[in-house]
Amino acid sequence: MGRRLRLLWVTPNLPRLGIAAARERWWALLARLTIHHDITLLAFVDPEDIGAEAALPPGLAAIHQVPKAPWEPDDPLALLPRTVRWGFVHPALRAAVEARLAAEPFDVVQYEYVEMGQIMPTPTRPTILTVVQLGFAAARDEWRAGGGGARRAAIALYRYLRDLDFELAAAARAHHVITMSAKEAARLRRFLPDLPVSVSPMGVDTRHFRPPARQESADADVLFVGNFIHPPNRDAARFLVEDIVPRIGRPVRVRIVGRNVTPDVAALARAGAVEVTGAVADVRPCLARARVVAAPVRFGTGMRGKVLEALAMGRPVVTTPLGAEGLGASPGTHLFVADGADALAAMTRRLLDDAALAVRIGGAGRAFVEERFDWDAIAAAHEEIYERVLMSAGAPAAANGRPALERAVARRGRPIRLAAGAALLALRGARWHLSGSSAAVAP
Repeated sequence: MGRRLRLLWVTPNLPRLGIAAARERWWALLARLTIHHDITLLAFVDPEDIGAEAALPPGLAAIHQVPKAPWEPDDPLALLPRTVRWGFVHPALRAAVEARLAAEPFDVVQYEYVEMGQIMPTPTRPTILTVVQLGFAAARDEWRAGGGGARRAAIALYRYLRDLDFELAAAARAHHVITMSAKEAARLRRFLPDLPVSVSPMGVDTRHFRPPARQESADADVLFVGNFIHPPNRDAARFLVEDIVPRIGRPVRVRIVGRNVTPDVAALARAGAVEVTGAVADVRPCLARARVVAAPVRFGTGMRGKVLEALAMGRPVVTTPLGAEGLGASPGTHLFVADGADALAAMTRRLLDDAALAVRIGGAGRAFVEERFDWDAIAAAHEEIYERVLMSAGAPAAANGRPALERAVARRGRPIRLAAGAALLALRGARWHLSGSSAAVAP
């Protein structure tokens, strides 16, 4: 791209390193894109991040912060997904976005997270929505990981319909959507076949995450890294300790590292066998001293930044098909992939017993991510996305509106409102599925 653009980025947290994969993604892209473009950042800021401006990427043209505060959304039919209700409906955030759009003539506006669809004003200029994860695509796997059952199935179906309706409507309102993987793009295009979608995967700084010059002595056999605010990570940690490790067939030292340790994760600690460290200042030493890195995620979508970091450090990785989603890596060459506790345990045991194999797999994984997932290449491809958006952005999508049914029953009792909401979601879900089926069979 030859011209310098004025971009507005709207993020649900401050871009910072070492906290969560999505926040590291924003930091890495912004640090590179600000070299060529004037970028204004508008961030929804957690209380613990207030005053952390020094940690932001260099070169930003302007920074606007909206402190997060408790807010009860006006959602009488319970149509908003859980993640949206946690704060993305705050009127101060929407007001700040509208103020920025009124004050400056941005060339492109980019919203990070599909949850931002709730506060996205009617697009009046080229607008991008980045989808990091799709909640509707994870509902069935989350139900299975929880043990199944009829009651859980009913809850999972309700959440599926709620997430499906919200996420598809949000995607349809943007001029262009970015997903982390081709599989995520296909999930959206099943229902929105004409949706303009680009794939911009998670990446890793391969200069920062690299194998140590000299191999360090291992002090953990199996390492799991994750931010435990995310349910898939909590489930994966429990699955590793309670189901996989007992099947390995010999004692192993497990280390669990990550922020926001919940009571159920803390309870996994076992003296001499399982260490739960919580957050660490630098995860690289933990990776360097682990013999195997496990990522046994059973639900969730998108790409796993911690898998990329482990591969970049030259560590042999054992994961599930979900954990490897979006990589395009070759199982058995770049990493090990399996489903089920027995198969995951067998692959972990194989790597622990065969040091030469572990070194070979780790080296191949390092070469793979260095070639395909370094942030420099991903940022360069991002500029091509801006060019496509500017050339093809059509008319603005329709604005959000409260349905007539919601207005009609808003003052009724909670059981009536919930029943009405469930009925509305069922009707909308049927409409989405029928429209997707029609598109699939169209000549």
